[in-house]
Amino acid sequence: MLRQYVYISTADGIGPAEIALILEACQRNNAARGITGLLLYNGRNFLQLLEGDVEDLSWVMRKIEADPRHGGVSIIEDISIATRACPDWLMRHIRIADQVSERRATLDAELPAEIEPNLRRIILNFAALN
Repeated sequence: MLRQYVYISTADGIGPAEIALILEACQRNNAARGITGLLLYNGRNFLQLLEGDVEDLSWVMRKIEADPRHGGVSIIEDISIATRACPDWLMRHIRIADQVSERRATLDAELPAEIEPNLRRIILNFAALN
């Protein structure tokens, strides 16, 4: 059974080099477990969408919750899905525009069309945070 998790967490001051390491680890681990999704970072918080089998998602979430680079991990969506919204993304980092006024439009253009409307709204609202 496929599920889709979206979580947020707090992680102040992670730079581009650390983000690259996180993405590399995500892609490696996700390939082994059949997980797909996307990652956003606004300079203070992560939002990550993960898709896969519940057992694999639970394994990934345990690793995420144990990662000392961030805290306050909170799952904000946990839904059953028939098909993946991000089937070709082992873990895609979508850069959030520096200008807050441009973030929503830039992100909306990059999000997969298959993301359901409520989840799209959540992700776009995250982009508006400073």
